[in-house]
Amino acid sequence: MASALDGMGWRLRLLIRRQPPRLLLANQSPEVVIGDLGDNEALGRLVEGADAVLHVAGVVKALDREGFMRGNAEPTGRLAAIAARQATPPHFVLMSSLAAREPALSPYCASKRAGEDALKAAAGAMAWTILRPTAVYGPGDRELLPFFKTVKRGFAPRPPGAIQRLSLIHVEDLGRFAAASAGLAAAKGQTWELDDGAADGHGWAELTAAAAAALGTHPKTVTIPKLLLKATAQANALKAAWTGKPQMLVPHKLPEMLHADWLCHHRPPASLGTKWEPKWAIGPGFADTVRWYRREGWL
Repeated sequence: MASALDGMGWRLRLLIRRQPPRLLLANQSPEVVIGDLGDNEALGRLVEGADAVLHVAGVVKALDREGFMRGNAEPTGRLAAIAARQATPPHFVLMSSLAAREPALSPYCASKRAGEDALKAAAGAMAWTILRPTAVYGPGDRELLPFFKTVKRGFAPRPPGAIQRLSLIHVEDLGRFAAASAGLAAAKGQTWELDDGAADGHGWAELTAAAAAALGTHPKTVTIPKLLLKATAQANALKAAWTGKPQMLVPHKLPEMLHADWLCHHRPPASLGTKWEPKWAIGPGFADTVRWYRREGWL
């Protein structure tokens, strides 16, 4: 995402918790503000004089509902309020999630919708755009790594329930879309869902075939019994309670996993031009992901 903004000529200022190794961009070295989303002073320095704010931070795991709200909703409202108080408020772009469309499904979904509501409540006259990507994959992603590892071992997991197809998006396309929306007049006041352009999403057979081709395997499809999912989720919940470390697959995550509709329905209009057209289809995208996993020693 930083690379996409850099390539479009934006001067970057980043909020990070600690000084990282030098971030290599083609055109610049970004300005760094050390702090976190609970540090109002750091947030003030972050947004001072900014033309646009791109808020991409959040949590996908937490111990309870309050943890999700602290990670997703409260920081969004705090940052939006500070940005809105600037003499010339920036265009605030929130990276939300398709999960926000279904706030009743889980604490995570509720927290993403609450973050969107917090932005709108704090914005006042400040321009805003909300982006709701579907499942994101690609270099750097850890959430789909277990799926690729299972396919590598010769098994293609298929969840039970009504879900048949879902939308995905490669992280590079998501970064370009987010960068393109900053400062774009047509994006202001819009809530858009983002995917790879496949109108009907992807079925499990297609996802398995793409992963298998990238890995060079011939897996057998295995449907995961709902009872096994529930038992694993309960075990993970006990582990989280014992260790204090959040787990991804816990009971409140199951309604998300088994939800029947994770397709995008409200995409950016084609009239916005080529910057909003995805480049990565699922086959090349999965191959790119596997190359990165192998290079990093994850596979």
